[in-house]
Order: sequence, then structure tokens, then C-alpha cells
Amino acid sequence: MKKMVVKKYLRLASIIVFSMMVGSVITIFIKEDSGYIRKNITKIDKEYSEFESLYEAYNTIINEYYNEVDSKKLIDGAKSGMLNALEDQHTSYFDKEETESFDTELAGTYYGIGAQIQLIEENKVQIIKIFDGSPAEKAGLKVGDIFVSIDGKSTDGLDANDVASILKSDKVKKSTLIMNRDGKEVEVKVIKANVTLFSVSSEMIDENDKIGYISVSLFSKNTYSQFKTAVEKLEKENINSLIIDLRGNTGGYLSTVTNMLELFIDKDKVLYQIQTNNGTTEYTSKFNNNRDYKVVILIDGGSASASEIMAAAMKENYGAILVGKTTYGKGTVQTTKKLSDGTMIKYTIEKWLTPNGNNIDGEGIKPDYDIDLSEEYNNNPTNENDTQLQKALELLK
Repeated sequence: MKKMVVKKYLRLASIIVFSMMVGSVITIFIKEDSGYIRKNITKIDKEYSEFESLYEAYNTIINEYYNEVDSKKLIDGAKSGMLNALEDQHTSYFDKEETESFDTELAGTYYGIGAQIQLIEENKVQIIKIFDGSPAEKAGLKVGDIFVSIDGKSTDGLDANDVASILKSDKVKKSTLIMNRDGKEVEVKVIKANVTLFSVSSEMIDENDKIGYISVSLFSKNTYSQFKTAVEKLEKENINSLIIDLRGNTGGYLSTVTNMLELFIDKDKVLYQIQTNNGTTEYTSKFNNNRDYKVVILIDGGSASASEIMAAAMKENYGAILVGKTTYGKGTVQTTKKLSDGTMIKYTIEKWLTPNGNNIDGEGIKPDYDIDLSEEYNNNPTNENDTQLQKALELLK
């Protein structure tokens, strides 16, 4: 087996140049372009009297509060409070900056330098990862570099969100960065460009037994094309079986996981079911395929939403084996609506069920083989001490 350090699973709570979403656990399951319209909605003019009290509260605070008030923060707070009142952890409000980051994450591309950054201590924002072929790599930036200034403006006092916003700005195409590298200041000129985010990585993990390995960190808009390319590449190398790693994958677009499942599940077989107030609808595969090799899917408590749809469908209608820990347990579907001021709301519209009609919401999907990760792996992750991966390999030999 090839020696390769196992990738560290994408954490949406991390602060990234292309993503600044907030929260300790964020699951994503978006029904794209749903065209969803709630019927029999009460017209807002009939409830105007209820909104009057909201305006009264706003005007009172603006005019009478003892200190200066940021009206935008008040409005953001009101919208956020409205969604919080639904008591649905998957329904949320995004301010303008969070909306842009959310869109970028799931679009699979962004404009910037192609580096992951984080605040390592007060007033110190450091590069922790540089993407292959990115403007950052071409400019000579290195992991460990600490920002001192960008285009003559000191980064002292800025957090990772602030630095990310500057680096993503299209107002300046070529930026001059002063970086602290090993205690010395170096100047780096970087030309920004559109950067493709890769949510899929793959390899022939066992040459002798021809076992392929594909890791999927997110179901973004370009994940399907990357996944299809990875599958076909491994098949050209004559794989006998495949491991699909969904650990830490918090979800993404329903359309993306649908397309990915259709690579494995034959025409007219159920991929998942959608449940609304009007009943339950089965969604089936539209294509036939000749894939019949064994598949093991790695899952854990961070596998949520679209990851759970994939794991359930592959188990129930392809015969895949699940290895790892019970998944997160998110059986609802959300859609988004952009508001006129550039903010966005994400709200629940449906429930989903597995092909066999099982509801996993709040329960998760249990693996066929419940395997804990070793302490050794937590301290120094490698393929060799990844007990879940090793179990998958054992099952496929």
C-alpha cells in the first residue's frame, strides 16, 4: 500500500481565504433552483398591524437609545431573530459577507490567491495551506508566512476574515504583500486569479489488489465533474474495488449528489425520497451503468446531509459496505433566498428519506462496521494507523 498521509477533512468552521462561514458545526444541504413556493401564504398586508410594532421598536431604539446605533446591525439582528424563532438549527441568516463566502464555497471557484489562512494569535494571520498551481504558489508564498501588510496597509489588528476580504477583492489585481518569514520580512508580489477549489482527491491506494480511493470533502457545483473524472481514471487503471471517503463531509448540493449516485445506481432504482406536506415522491436514477465492483464508504459523525444521502443510497441500492461511525443525522432539505440587500436566508422546505423509506433525521446512519479511530491516528494521522481505512482495505482484499 502506498504511504500517504491521510488528508485532514475539510472543516467549515476553519477560516479560509475562500470561506469565512461561522459556527462550530455547519451542515449544508441545498436544493438548487428549487422554485419552491409556499401555497396559501397569508398576505403581508393583512398582518401589517403586527409589523407595526416591529417598526415602532426599531424607531424607538434609533431615536431614543442613549448611545449611537448601527441601523444595519439592528436590521440584521431582526432578520436573524425571526429565523431563530423557528427553532430549526438548519435554518439560518447570513449577512452579506457570510453570503459571499457561502456562495464561493459551494460554487467551487473563487477569485483570490489560493491560500488557506487562520488567526494563530492576536494580530497574527498566517498561511496554513497553499493550493497547487495557485497564484500564491506561483508567487513564492510559503506555509507559515505571516501577513505584515497588503498593498502598503498594515494587517496589524486585522483578523483572518479581514485579510481574506482584502485578498478576494477584485479592485486590485496585483498585490504586494509583506510577509514575516522565519522572523524576517520578505516582499512578495502576487497576481490574483480565478482559483478552482478541489473537493475530490483520488489514488490507487493498493496496487496489488487494485483498490481505488476517492475522498470527497464537499458536494459543491464542480464536485460531480471532479468525482466522475476520478472514477474513470481509476477504472482505466483497472481497479477491482473502490473506497469512497465521506468522513467530515458536511454536505452540499442535492443536484450534485444525485448526479454522482447515477454513476453507480441503475435506471429506475430509487436514489432517495422527498417528503412534503403534499406527500412523498421517489427520485430514481435516469441512467444504466455497468459498474458492479465492491464499494466501501467511510463515514463518521461529520458526514451529514448529502453525504448521508450518498451513503444510504449506495448501501440500499448498490450494496456498498459502510465503515466508520454513525453519521450526523440530518434528514431535511434547505433552500436559500437572496434578499435585496445582499444578505441571504437558508430555510428548511422538505424532509428526505432513504431509498427504502427510512428517516435518518436525528438518528444518523449506522455503519456496517463500527470502528473507532486510534489515539495514534489522532496524534499522527497516516494510512497505516487509520483503523477505519484499514478495515475498508481488509474487506476489499
